[in-house]
Amino acid sequence: MESVKLKKSNALSVALRSTADEEDDEGQRASNPRQTKSDEPRTRSQSPAELNMLNKACKSSSSLLLRKRRVKRHMSGISSSHSRSLDRQTLLRHRASPQLQLSDRQWVRQDLRRGSIHVHDRLLAWSHPARPVLCTVDSTAAEIAQRLQQAGGKTCSVLRLNAKSYLSTDMNGNCDGEYPLRHLHTGTESLADQPGDRLRLLLLEKDHPYHQQEYDIFTHSEANVDRTSPQDEDSMKRFAGSDVETSSACDDLSSGARFSQHRDSLSDDMILGTDASAFDSSAAEGLDTYGSSSDELELDCPTEPILPEPVTVEAESALAVGTDPPALGHSPDSVGTPSNSDSSPALYVQLHGEAARRLGPDERPLQIQNDFLFKLGFKDPWRVQEEGMNTELGSLLRFYAGKPHSIESSERIQLSGTYNVRKGKLQLPVNRWSRRQVILCGTCLMVSSVKASHTGKMHILPLIGGKVEEVKKHSHCLAFSSAGPQSQTYYISFDSFTEHLRWHRQAAKMVSQRISSVDLSCCSLEKLPPNLLYSQDLTHLNLKHNFLPADQTLLQLQRFSRLRSLNLSNNQLGSFPRHICSISTLTEVNLSCNHLTSIHPDVGSMTNLQTFVLDGNLLCALPVELGCLQRLAYLGLSFNEFTQVPSVLERLPAVERLCMAGNKVSVLTLQTFRLLTLKHVDLRLNQISSVVPDEPEFLRHVTQLDVRDNRLTELDVSVFPRLEVLHCQRNRLTCLRLRGCALKALYASNNELQELDMSPVASNLTYMDISRNCMKSLPDWLSDSKKLEVLDISHNNIAELPPWLLCSGSLRKILASHNQLKRLPERVERPVVEVLDVQHNHLVELPCNLFLKSESLRCLNASANKLENLPASSLSEESSSILQELYLTNNHLTDKCVPQLTGHTHLRILHMAYNHLQTFPASKMAKLEELEEVDLSGNRLKAVPTTILNCRRMHTLVAHSNCIEVFPEVMQLMEMKCVDLSCNELSEITLPESLPPKLQELDLTGNLRLNLDHKTLEQLNNIRCFRIDPPPSSFSANDTAGGPAVWSHGYTEASGIKNKLCVAALSVNSFCGSREALYGVFDGDRNVEVPYLLQCTMNDILAEELHRTKSEEDYMTNTFLVMQRKLGTAGQKLGGSAALCHIRHDPTDPAGCFTLTAANVGKCQAVLCRDGKALPLSLLHNISIKEEYNRVRQHKAIITELLLDLEVKTSALCLQLHVWSEMIS
Repeated sequence: MESVKLKKSNALSVALRSTADEEDDEGQRASNPRQTKSDEPRTRSQSPAELNMLNKACKSSSSLLLRKRRVKRHMSGISSSHSRSLDRQTLLRHRASPQLQLSDRQWVRQDLRRGSIHVHDRLLAWSHPARPVLCTVDSTAAEIAQRLQQAGGKTCSVLRLNAKSYLSTDMNGNCDGEYPLRHLHTGTESLADQPGDRLRLLLLEKDHPYHQQEYDIFTHSEANVDRTSPQDEDSMKRFAGSDVETSSACDDLSSGARFSQHRDSLSDDMILGTDASAFDSSAAEGLDTYGSSSDELELDCPTEPILPEPVTVEAESALAVGTDPPALGHSPDSVGTPSNSDSSPALYVQLHGEAARRLGPDERPLQIQNDFLFKLGFKDPWRVQEEGMNTELGSLLRFYAGKPHSIESSERIQLSGTYNVRKGKLQLPVNRWSRRQVILCGTCLMVSSVKASHTGKMHILPLIGGKVEEVKKHSHCLAFSSAGPQSQTYYISFDSFTEHLRWHRQAAKMVSQRISSVDLSCCSLEKLPPNLLYSQDLTHLNLKHNFLPADQTLLQLQRFSRLRSLNLSNNQLGSFPRHICSISTLTEVNLSCNHLTSIHPDVGSMTNLQTFVLDGNLLCALPVELGCLQRLAYLGLSFNEFTQVPSVLERLPAVERLCMAGNKVSVLTLQTFRLLTLKHVDLRLNQISSVVPDEPEFLRHVTQLDVRDNRLTELDVSVFPRLEVLHCQRNRLTCLRLRGCALKALYASNNELQELDMSPVASNLTYMDISRNCMKSLPDWLSDSKKLEVLDISHNNIAELPPWLLCSGSLRKILASHNQLKRLPERVERPVVEVLDVQHNHLVELPCNLFLKSESLRCLNASANKLENLPASSLSEESSSILQELYLTNNHLTDKCVPQLTGHTHLRILHMAYNHLQTFPASKMAKLEELEEVDLSGNRLKAVPTTILNCRRMHTLVAHSNCIEVFPEVMQLMEMKCVDLSCNELSEITLPESLPPKLQELDLTGNLRLNLDHKTLEQLNNIRCFRIDPPPSSFSANDTAGGPAVWSHGYTEASGIKNKLCVAALSVNSFCGSREALYGVFDGDRNVEVPYLLQCTMNDILAEELHRTKSEEDYMTNTFLVMQRKLGTAGQKLGGSAALCHIRHDPTDPAGCFTLTAANVGKCQAVLCRDGKALPLSLLHNISIKEEYNRVRQHKAIITELLLDLEVKTSALCLQLHVWSEMIS
């Protein structure tokens, strides 16, 4: 008897801390000689010479010890797989980063309102570690930035902003002493009665009458330890708000060595194999897990990045040589002068490696970090606090002290420096080299004397259409020339080859442009670069993905008198930038994703505007002045708040596309289209549930209609007499009426259609997709569609196909899978069909002349049917078959069908898995020389034919679950990539001297009699993914009654996109040495790095989370979240999908049930087969789910074709997990 029970969430609870941390802290202080006073007299009594000798001896001994440990660490890393930080540069930075000492962590853990953020230096972020800052959720960005500025450049110290707790008093004024922690953190009974989740309740509860704070700053490092400061807890309380604790940035290596062999390499705070609390890591905290060495750091991480020389140039409206004076309203020096807010210290925050944003003075960094971690998936407030203390968090969220410097973005903004410059021709002796200030910004080269640069007097050289050339007679010299008959030339000699290369690369981009354009997107701009205003010939300006406000900053855009295209999307405008309305030359403006709520009436003055994009805002109405834009041809209104089509569109005769996807239109009134000249109507992703029709003569202009992803139950589009393309996917349609006069394409999948009403006949129809409906037969009128090329009727209830289908002279692609077909039409008269997909039906046989008459057939998929034989490919030895792909998996085919394959001499892919094959004659295989991929798994084969060596292009052989006794000679094929011979009866293998150079995967698991010698194992270990059974364990011996004897698994792997083998599998039949099991599948789409990183490290992280996570409902979610953090930059740039299944058993109940917990991210799915039916254990995250759609919309995402626009901010792509748990017995 099988019982099923879904697990439910437990009651709200709060984790409690123990006092073990305090005891361990005291023990550490007692054992640390640097923190005791008894050593000081002994040190002072020694002479200088003795001290010198002692120091040299200590350094020598320490150096030798470090070398031994490093060698030991490297050897252990080679011999065993580990799961340290997966990005090497991130790993090296972690080795040098200051670790929080035990006292720091204890101070944080005493109060949930406390925490740690790691602040990076804006210039040295990639070569210097982040600085830990201990603060509270009430600490503002201005306070932290000011304290960091006061602390100076002590990057190896921990900065603490302590909070003084005032004495609490009752109503009578009696003092109750310090406000205890337990009053803030109530138990589960009191929390359950209060609104909100745990994290919000505990981290945002700041309005308590007793909770008042004021801050003090503490910096402590090993270099400036106050040895007279109190060390005991009582004395520390007496000096609350003013004490200095010893917290060294340089870890105790000798202490770290003692604990390195017991620590898990994936966590700084976890010791596996113990019964300690998940957060009680006092035995190993503060120790350098990675055992860094200075020589490694210097090799891989330069201490000083190569930065261009920063020069601020203030300009005035002075005459420039070779150009007209800039026609500026007022001098640009007001733009270049930093405001008070810019000069004051500030913090910046960066999410997922995207553009960094300046934090407001009153914003709270720790609260931002806690909210980010909570929304990411960490639900336990204690765990949020612990994750905040992890230095690896920088790949997800990072703080900077000041605006971070990016060489790539700074080069695009401007290049500047002081170099030797010569004007004119080099042959003229009159012109001499002079030291000049040189700036490359926008589309111009600016040259001035060092003294004149402060007054704004400079020579401006336009570079669009000009030249930049290397001067061979002078080292590191470039010649910049403008275009036109009066061109001028400047020769600039750079100080180094690096600067020469940087300037040459950037200038070459400018001169090669056909139009005068500047791209300053994703540069974290808060204002326009002052020197950009001198590019008077600028016509196209891209400022998207910055932080520009709609204030006087954009007023400077009026100075570009030739500007035609302006992109301000994804900024922080908040309101319509009316300053751009006075730029009469603009023809294209993009203001998407700026939280605009209205459009200013001045927009009517932009009479030359042709393209106006307002997607992703909060607009619900348009001004009537918009009707003055008679040249406007495209108006983007998608993903706003419109409830009906704006009436102002009636006054815009040039607009041919209505782009209103993602709005809130519920009723579509076609009468509003009467006075419109629209041809394309895009109303997808609205809330349309009904359509009010109109007379057809008023709707003759509409040719394309898109109403995907709405709530329609019926649709009559016969009122559109000239409709050519209809998209109505993913509705609830049961009835669809069409007019076929001009219809060319019909997309109606994912509905509930049972019939289609077409009148008159669709004689021009070329594409028809009615998949995933409830159709029982094809409509009769379809036979008259003589131009139909693609027909998709998959996932319906069709039992029979019409006789004319395989006689059509136009159909090239027929997709009829997942239906109820029992036979195909016998009449086959030279069809032009190239792809025929009839998988997952009930076919017993194929038409006897299918291959004889189908001369264009290239791909046939007849898997998952009941086929027992195959039709002949030719009537003679010579065959005209051009079949390249044949899929026959899961049928009833026997050996007699193999000879029928020899006529398909161009076959590249052959899948015949899970049939009844016992032999595959070598003579038949010899005729299939073009084979590249073969799958013969799940049969009864005893050998792979030796003539497989004739298939020189073979790259994949999958033959698992057979009875193969002899290892095939496929290792002699140079193109071989994947060989799967698992679950056979191999006893030994014979390998050539050298393996195929492209071999990436070899699976030999499940061969119980296989015995490999040391030489063979050493040769096979060089393969990237080599699988073999581990030595037998004692699992079955320790197995108890009521449980299975052993967990087993079987699987097959596909090559993925373009045969790149981007899929990896994780299978652990005996997980954590118990009766548990762990299985996973990881898909990297087009990258192989992420899947194999997940395969190697996911089991270690899950094992750690089982010990660390206190809630059984959260451990799987936390595993994925920690894995995302461990991926570092690989997770940012590459990504992947993953599905993980964990089977657990309660050790205290041997006869109890097993618990299966599944979680997935992305498109990977887990399915449980029960009683012949598929039970999905995972959930695909797409916008068809309301919660997912709302989450994406909140992050200013633009959705196209159910996918996220690639230009959406990465913060919209937060990790989304589906965790499923069930009890099985």
